[in-house]
Amino acid sequence: MTELGTTTATVLRATAPFDLACSLRAMETFAPCGGDQLVVDGRVRRAFLHPTDPTRAVVTEVVGRDDGVPGVALTVFSDAPLTPAETTAVGERVSDWLSLRDDRDTFLRLARADPAMTPVLAVAEGLHQVRFASLTEGAVFYTLVHHSAHWFAKAYKRRLLSDHGPHGVVDGVAYAAFPPMSKLTALGVEGLTPYASNVLSARRLHAVLTGLSGLDEHWLRTGPADEVYAALLSLRGIGPFTAHALLLRVLGHPDRAPLELRQHLTAAATIYGTPTPSPTDLRDWYGGTIGWWAYTARTALDWIERDQRAAARAARARRAVTGGDRSEVVVAG
Repeated sequence: MTELGTTTATVLRATAPFDLACSLRAMETFAPCGGDQLVVDGRVRRAFLHPTDPTRAVVTEVVGRDDGVPGVALTVFSDAPLTPAETTAVGERVSDWLSLRDDRDTFLRLARADPAMTPVLAVAEGLHQVRFASLTEGAVFYTLVHHSAHWFAKAYKRRLLSDHGPHGVVDGVAYAAFPPMSKLTALGVEGLTPYASNVLSARRLHAVLTGLSGLDEHWLRTGPADEVYAALLSLRGIGPFTAHALLLRVLGHPDRAPLELRQHLTAAATIYGTPTPSPTDLRDWYGGTIGWWAYTARTALDWIERDQRAAARAARARRAVTGGDRSEVVVAG
């Protein structure tokens, strides 16, 4: 594997409010991409395909900016100097991955006027959605997970990454970029079968990747959400679940969300209590930002629960040290 010894530095702007610490925490708790990047000391490193040669990888390092401007500082490690156009292309991919350009003003205005969302915003107001780093990666995961457990789909996705993604080494650590769609479709059904639960799943994966390869990815990311959703549904192998997942978690459209799914119903019940607003109620309130409500709500609730568990463990540890956990016997007299 190639040691990537050339570095190129640039900065990327983000639409305020933006808090990189929220993004890093979201990466650490997003299981489908666990292990795909290295998060340490307030920075993250992740591999992407080289912008002009998909047989090679570049590794990006993202840290917070120190000039007070919302956004990130980006260092790109490569095996040869990048042109300005190549550096810009890598920056575009990082911006999409971290949703840096998402303008969340309307969502935040509505959420701030929603009293039940106060605890959510207290921990996640600066959270921009962390997406899958490529359309191919997201399509593979959501196709494989359709009839299997998350850990199972993640394991097969990781195997595809390891076997077919170009690698690069930075500071002795190897990183792999998810392979391009053209390479995976060229494997055919037979070549994809080792990365699926059975031949039928491999056929579905091949059909999805082949269908997506015939669409314009730029339009998928920037076109009207309803039209993009319809185009995704028209592809063989993609149903409403996969189409919604690709729309929000890969392509970044906040306009739609399957609020009828159990995880979103549970989030709404936790936030609002009884009576819980219906999916229609939430869509009426949040409108074209309903996807950001769904993502922010579920992410923040997970963080709040983790923080509460950590606080409870710390409290038990303190009581154990001071002897406060010793049983007390009360004798009636």
